[in-house]
Amino acid sequence: MTEKKYNIYWGDTHHNTYTFVEAPSFDYIVNFASGYLDFYTGAYYTPTHDWAQSINPFTKEKYPHVKYSLALEIEKTQEQIETEWKEVEEVTSKYNKAGEFVVFPGYEWQGSGSWGDLNVVYKSEGEKVYVPGTVKELYDKLKELKTDAIAIPHHTGYYPGIRAPYWKLCDENVSPFSEIFSVHGCSETDEEHPGLRMNSHMGPGTGGGTYQSALNEGLRLGAICSTDNWTNMPGRWGHGLMACLSETLTRESVWDAFKARRVYGVTGDRIKLDFRCNGEIMGSILEYASDRELKIDVSGCDALDRIEILKNDKVFRTYSHQGTWLKPEKGELSKFKIRLEMGWGPKSTDMPEPIHEWNGSVKLSEGEILKWEPSWINNRQSIPHIGKNKAEFNMASEQRYTAEHYQGGILFEFESVPEAVVEIEVNGEKLVKTVKELMDSSNILWYKEEVLNIIKKHTGIKPEELPREDPLIYHYSYKVKVHKVIPEAGYSAIIALSDISDLEKETYYRVRVEQRNGQKAWSSPIWVKK
Repeated sequence: MTEKKYNIYWGDTHHNTYTFVEAPSFDYIVNFASGYLDFYTGAYYTPTHDWAQSINPFTKEKYPHVKYSLALEIEKTQEQIETEWKEVEEVTSKYNKAGEFVVFPGYEWQGSGSWGDLNVVYKSEGEKVYVPGTVKELYDKLKELKTDAIAIPHHTGYYPGIRAPYWKLCDENVSPFSEIFSVHGCSETDEEHPGLRMNSHMGPGTGGGTYQSALNEGLRLGAICSTDNWTNMPGRWGHGLMACLSETLTRESVWDAFKARRVYGVTGDRIKLDFRCNGEIMGSILEYASDRELKIDVSGCDALDRIEILKNDKVFRTYSHQGTWLKPEKGELSKFKIRLEMGWGPKSTDMPEPIHEWNGSVKLSEGEILKWEPSWINNRQSIPHIGKNKAEFNMASEQRYTAEHYQGGILFEFESVPEAVVEIEVNGEKLVKTVKELMDSSNILWYKEEVLNIIKKHTGIKPEELPREDPLIYHYSYKVKVHKVIPEAGYSAIIALSDISDLEKETYYRVRVEQRNGQKAWSSPIWVKK
């Protein structure tokens, strides 16, 4: 049997737009997204915010609005929605270009807040924004339309009935998949791996509305990840990204993939995942077969940790990749991946330096740079220039992210041999090592003279007046982390296994992938009828 091949396209179907947060124009955001995503839907935000200012209990006077106030989410006026929606459709139509970048119009529906949130996505322009109070009314309306529409549940692992769904109300014909990871955290299971911990008001997560609960109730839902962020950064690394398995990059083909559940999700790293049962791709519904041949093909962005195959709600097999692969020997041609991560420096409460620019390059003594991937967390980046053996890039880090777990970065895949020399230069600091040396350890570049000048500028303290030179100077320095180079053997795996056990009911299989850097991927399931 010849397996049908699909291309993997990357996108974000839940990037909040037209919120009360100050933002660039929607045109600017979509144009920026077109440089590093394949498809995009801006979730036009139908609510707005009113503010109830807190009152000082002693003076009975209102506190300053900017410091103490309670956000009250209310629906925008119909006039405002119509005006903004017209702008949305003008931009989605403008930037949708077959073969280059696919854009769909969409909006977030919340109803009364007691039915779970859904992102409505239209296949094309020409429809209105509908905000009925109940999810049944929304589903009924969307099924009446001339334009095909889907509605994507998200952050479902919160308390059911309060911005999280009762799955018995879900219509899988309109909701072919669910968003299981975003800036909120993970709604896959009730296991806190990772949990819904980012939104202190809506959390914590609980059982009942998780993705696993939906599957247990018999729903045939695919799985995706999307950002759900308000950062003006579509596809922000670490907030979730959606993969679509499509024949071509057109609205028609991508939409067909949506409807067929040929989708999956990653937390940030663009982990390639091909999961099949008896040759059929994820999202498929198969007739009964006594022998189910499962095949998983993974190509990650960091060393793979493990791959889990789930059967219904239990882990069926676990494959540990650690200790199974070897580094290439001298003269052995291989593909490799290297990640540069840039940021750190003083916090805003230390010394205000809001934006820091980075200019750098990666050069090989022999071999070829094949491609790049973004690990971007803000929208101040630019597309790198890739030559045969040299890549040049310009990036910017923002001080507001200094204390986060990860800083912004960029990843390059190249083909070479272990003895080849890699020359990395960022903002004047150089690192020159062989590929073999870079496989053995990560490295850090930091900027002593720069931080001494920053300290003097903000405090007037001269270097010789500092009570201790280290570790203070290193603490406040901007830094570049050159992550360990990983060979293809470390970031790739192919697994094949068979299940010949009897099936007592319709059964589904799905896959989880985790890298050593904590980045994850979740496949959509494959269902096998009894």
